[in-house]
Amino acid sequence: MSVVLALAQTLTNLMIVPAGPGLPAGWKLNRMQGVDPPAFEVTRSHTLRVTAVAQGGTATYRLRPAIRPAPTQRQGTITWRWRTGTPLRGADLKRRAGESRGESFASWAGRNRMVVVLQRAEDADGSWHEERRDPFSDYRRLWNRAPKPLVSVGVSTDSDALKVRAAAEIGDLTWHAP
Repeated sequence: MSVVLALAQTLTNLMIVPAGPGLPAGWKLNRMQGVDPPAFEVTRSHTLRVTAVAQGGTATYRLRPAIRPAPTQRQGTITWRWRTGTPLRGADLKRRAGESRGESFASWAGRNRMVVVLQRAEDADGSWHEERRDPFSDYRRLWNRAPKPLVSVGVSTDSDALKVRAAAEIGDLTWHAP
């Protein structure tokens, strides 16, 4: 008989902070130059709601301690859930045409950022979606070098060029050790 031990670690403090407007303690707003920041709110169901009307910015939560890559091939995964009912059909991080699931490319937002497309605008139907990624494997594939430790997680929105309203929720950010 073998015993399997599952190690899961909640990555943010959303489960313990009270519901209300603004970013909870421990979160940091990174503003986009010349653009008003979006509104953030912790919901009663312990998710972070982001609402932007021609706004943009990123909220990050610093991980303490950082998650270091394992010396083995099995690295672990990050899981989270999200939903939005406002598809931004004109949005594209790379070009003005559509994107495909699984596509990856350098981000225009900075030379040290890469994008992996997980869902399409059509998936923004108001239902909850669950994601699972191995960030260390993604890093190796995208940068072709050994991964660095994970030091933060974040939520970003950028609707200023589209001049439309975008609203989304994210929650249950969890690290699953290998």
